[in-house]
Amino acid sequence: MIEFFFKYPLSVFNDSDFIFASGWPLWVMFVAALAFLVIISVLMVRQAATLRWLQLGTIGFLQFLMFTLVLVVLWQPALVSERLLQGENAVAIMLDTSGSMTFNEGGNTRMEQAQALLTPDALEDISSIYKILPYRFSDSASEMDSFALLPEPGESTNLGQAITQTLRQASSSSLGAVILISDGSDNSGAISQADLTEIAGYGVPIHAVGLGREDIPEDLELTEVSLPEKALPGTTLTARIGVRHDQGGTARVKVYDGDTFLTTEEIILGDDQNMTLAFVDIEVSDPGQLDLRFTLDPINNESNLANNTRAQVVDVEESRYKVLYVEGEPRWEYKFMQRALNDDPSIQLSTLLKVTPNKYYRQGIESQEQLENGFPEERTELFDYDALIIGSFNAAELTADQQEMIRDFVSERGGSLLMLGGLNGLGLGGWGESVVNEVLPSRLNADQAEFVREKSFVTLTDSGKLAPLLQLSGSELENERIWADLPEVADYQQLGPLRPAATTLLNVNVDGRMQPLLVTQPYGRGQSYILATGGTWRWQMSLPVADMSHETFWRQLTRALVANSPRPFELSSRVDTEEIKVRAELRDPESEENQGLAISAVVSSENNDVVTLELLPITGQPGVYEASFSPNETGLYSIEAISRVGENLVGSSTTAVRYDQGQEIFNVRQNRQLLERVAEITGGQYWTVEEWNEIPEAISFSTAGITEQQISFLWDAPFFFFLLVLLKTMEWLLRRHWRTI
Repeated sequence: MIEFFFKYPLSVFNDSDFIFASGWPLWVMFVAALAFLVIISVLMVRQAATLRWLQLGTIGFLQFLMFTLVLVVLWQPALVSERLLQGENAVAIMLDTSGSMTFNEGGNTRMEQAQALLTPDALEDISSIYKILPYRFSDSASEMDSFALLPEPGESTNLGQAITQTLRQASSSSLGAVILISDGSDNSGAISQADLTEIAGYGVPIHAVGLGREDIPEDLELTEVSLPEKALPGTTLTARIGVRHDQGGTARVKVYDGDTFLTTEEIILGDDQNMTLAFVDIEVSDPGQLDLRFTLDPINNESNLANNTRAQVVDVEESRYKVLYVEGEPRWEYKFMQRALNDDPSIQLSTLLKVTPNKYYRQGIESQEQLENGFPEERTELFDYDALIIGSFNAAELTADQQEMIRDFVSERGGSLLMLGGLNGLGLGGWGESVVNEVLPSRLNADQAEFVREKSFVTLTDSGKLAPLLQLSGSELENERIWADLPEVADYQQLGPLRPAATTLLNVNVDGRMQPLLVTQPYGRGQSYILATGGTWRWQMSLPVADMSHETFWRQLTRALVANSPRPFELSSRVDTEEIKVRAELRDPESEENQGLAISAVVSSENNDVVTLELLPITGQPGVYEASFSPNETGLYSIEAISRVGENLVGSSTTAVRYDQGQEIFNVRQNRQLLERVAEITGGQYWTVEEWNEIPEAISFSTAGITEQQISFLWDAPFFFFLLVLLKTMEWLLRRHWRTI
């Protein structure tokens, strides 16, 4: 409609400046219009006897508008713009040839839809004016001879890298624009800000043509499975499941360890959202490796089942974790916590109980030399533990160096610190004035640290309901009921203001007011916790003998403390597009035993194919070694690494990873938002397939290549003719109505 009335499409007006092309001064036009207004006013006054003033004013105004419109036409309104010079510029066409383009929609694949746009006839409007530079891309971009012969579909997409590569390669030509034909699927993570800045810096508009449906109601997609890389025997793993959907209903996810069925969970899919998160609990029993597979049951009419399954390997370690518990006074919490943890095969609990000013009572020690002088005085001795628990213990009992060691134990060693409430605990123990205070999730203050010996009920927070360490039952409703029915704790301690990164898992009900009881936050490489009570022992004393709630709470809390504690020599692996990256980390790279270290790894596939890797140190990351390899086939890969100094073995570690080709089977919906963002930052536009024929006109307004100034006249646009006829017709109709003609 705009083009019919004004001769040119809206894009021409958006990219042009308005001028009067006659060259005559504008003041002459204004003077002529003013003179005509005066003449009309005089004539209207002379006819005052025949018409009322409102009628005279209306007719005079219409005549003035008509005369002004004639003046505007005489001054030749026009649009001036910079247009690409024909025959002197190139246009790069980037065709997405990744695996997601083979997705079938309505009988045709996305690649077939793209090829229909790239036939000689479809490209004639562009090729007759510009030189076409054909490119293909998936994880990287490369120039092609033509679009007639396409390569095999790529296994991954890195859109940001592909665009920057194309702009670099094509920059030697007079590049006027880039046409990007893609579904926007990108499994590199995201286009980095550095890539976006570089892309925008070329000043070349990118016109993105989106392929594929943005909503696929008949498809479910398992977008993510998030769970720890390692676990302890006898614990419960909680996997976070992300499901993409375009309609409401229910879905069911099933979990397998290899071919062994483990558990299933029903997920409610909301009508008002297209992403639903759910949590699935997995019981971990024996040490080894869990080869977990998560599979969504298909819904009605679902044909694409490839994106319903994801897999992940979890290492279940057999080794025991070492926990040091320091207590300043004999109390019930000390006794019952020990009882709860003594039977845990994964936890080696060593305790220091201060019984006199110069004497500690030691329990759980492995040798007479262990903790012989009380709290560790050397970093290596403290760093040998995986978690540290401090009860009702005064900070002044430790030297400044020992307090700094506790801070470094969390931030550098990656251990966990749990502090308990008590008469000499937290703020009352002077920890608010210690460097340890900066580690904790609450800003301790002696003035706000009152220890109250009153019974109070404990309640779960919303975060606590989801925390694996607080799951006393596999059922969400049953777990909440158990917590609601627990007896009161014997006491509680008030905390200072919580830090921004703190998460409250448990509250204590103080006269109807909720006060934080169990709080945690990450700090450096580790985690810190505060349990602001010394009275959970009442759960054990008040519940039936067969009730294991108290034992389960302490075992799960302690296992949470040590679960992510770095081992002296730790191995991990991950899939990175078409490679498997193997990473080894040393807990203490500066120690004498790690000097001159060499690390090698043996990788074995399910078919017993063996690859040997030499891991190399990473610059700027002390103690970190990496290597990568390209697997020949999908399946489970077991990795065993050893570290040596010369011929002497220092340590060993194992891990496993599952490699599944086909990242392109996920994120199959068109990512229009990403394509629009790329187009917007470069000055281009987003287009649908149906708008393909409008792209050549839009390209011509690019200022990136060799341009010329072009004037598009508007004075003969139909709009002016219709407006003149309309004004004169209105005047005639009014005069007839008022019987003046």
